[in-house]
Amino acid sequence: MTQTRYRWMLFIVLVLLISNVVLAYFLTGFNVDKKSNKKKPEDRVSAWYKEVGLEQSQIDTFKILKEDYFKVMKPIWGEIRILKDSLYSQLDKAPEDSVVASLLTAISQKNLASDKHTFSHFSRLRTMCTPDQQVRFDTIIPKMLNRPWSRAKK
Repeated sequence: MTQTRYRWMLFIVLVLLISNVVLAYFLTGFNVDKKSNKKKPEDRVSAWYKEVGLEQSQIDTFKILKEDYFKVMKPIWGEIRILKDSLYSQLDKAPEDSVVASLLTAISQKNLASDKHTFSHFSRLRTMCTPDQQVRFDTIIPKMLNRPWSRAKK
């Protein structure tokens, strides 16, 4: 009877060992594959340039304008983030409070400036495209702007 008991214990230990090895493989093996399959931001931008059909001179100009855009926008996004942090630290106050109202107004103004600058940026990019490219640009931009993403990572 004890020999049967040891066989069962040995069987259970082997099953647990094998399941742990398989679990470790899935946890480490597949995460590496997922990370390598994700497109880098540069790859997405290159695919976007290709989809619009830009020439190399246009791509170079677009890259310069993109850098300029982010130089202007990052501080604005940072200010919005700070204002929102300040707003939500005021949760103990009523929504009608003057401090809360002024923070909401400031956030609205910063968002307005952000949206104006973004619209101006894309409008400027569009003028640099040929009529055929503009058609593709007009279909791609709304999709790109409405995708979920984080500005903080840029």
